[in-house]
Amino acid sequence: MKILFLEWKSYCVPDMIEALETAGHYVTLITCKEMTDRYNTEFEKIFNSYIEQVSYDAVFTFNYFPIVSKMCNKLNLLYISWVYDNPLVTLFSCTVINKCNRIFLFDRNSYEYFHNARIETVFYLPLCANPQRLCSYTTDPSPINDISFVGSLYTEPKQRLYDRIDGIDEYSKGYLDAMVNAQANIDGYFLLEDFLNPSLIAAMEKVYPITPNSDGAETPAYIYSQYFLGRRATAIARQNILKKLSDSFHVTVYTHENCQAVLPNVLYGGKIDYYNDMPTVFQRSRINLNITLKTIQTGIPLRAWDILGCGGFLLSNFQQELCEYFVPGEDFVYYESADDAVEKAAYFLSHENERIEIAHNAVEKIAAYHTYNHRVEEMFEIINS
Repeated sequence: MKILFLEWKSYCVPDMIEALETAGHYVTLITCKEMTDRYNTEFEKIFNSYIEQVSYDAVFTFNYFPIVSKMCNKLNLLYISWVYDNPLVTLFSCTVINKCNRIFLFDRNSYEYFHNARIETVFYLPLCANPQRLCSYTTDPSPINDISFVGSLYTEPKQRLYDRIDGIDEYSKGYLDAMVNAQANIDGYFLLEDFLNPSLIAAMEKVYPITPNSDGAETPAYIYSQYFLGRRATAIARQNILKKLSDSFHVTVYTHENCQAVLPNVLYGGKIDYYNDMPTVFQRSRINLNITLKTIQTGIPLRAWDILGCGGFLLSNFQQELCEYFVPGEDFVYYESADDAVEKAAYFLSHENERIEIAHNAVEKIAAYHTYNHRVEEMFEIINS
């Protein structure tokens, strides 16, 4: 196939291009900010200019972009979208049902939601890693961190959506606080949307109203629970785990802003580059943490794949699919509470050979079964079926 690959600040781009080309596809990469808009005449001009030059068979993006689907549907082009974010509000665009779409979701629970709604353009495909690239970044394996965490703490101003509903009435605020704190301690089940009743939604809309997208079917309950409450619950969970661990061990946090105001005992590692810095951090940390965003109910997030694909040792919260694709205690380790995380960190920091063996098992399994080459093969089996 001739594939037009559109991207804007996407992860995994070189890995996917390499896998597509290895499978015999011709790929043209275009970086295009305009694709992030729902409506953009400039994007339509850019898109048409490339289609006029080459007779493409398909368009590929990481994550789903309604404007790309509209153009592909109009021109009778296959649109392949592989989603690595969750939540992703664009999946509630009415364009999702366009017959040109082949949308692949990494979280099985999210896939089942659309499947049960009889959306025939959505499929399940877990993420993966490229060990060949990830393991090539450092020749010095000596540890620089005992424990590290790479990711957002959701304390940055743009992430603190929960603060925008501070003016809500006292009863509703107390109820929401209790829900969020409960969710912070639960993995594998997202309760927040189910527990948002009409009166709570009305109270939030009163202080911070939500305007749905004109082509979208997302509900206020979805937006408030996934983006406002879910991020707050994740912030609490991440801070709790990191605080507990940093009380006993040297913990380095790599995130967007200095976090020592909320986590005084951690070492702040700064913001790191996904391609150039992150693999080295994962390889040279004795223990790498994955604390999954609460809105990802069953799937394996990209961070966990990258840690394992680097040959790093992974200590994660419980994720159902992580336990399906990998063996706990053989390929990775999961904790069930903050206290359990402390106990397991202490054990594996003092049992180096066992820790190294577990990390080695995981990267070997990924190389054998879970590379981009494997996923491209699976993807096109579905597309061609």
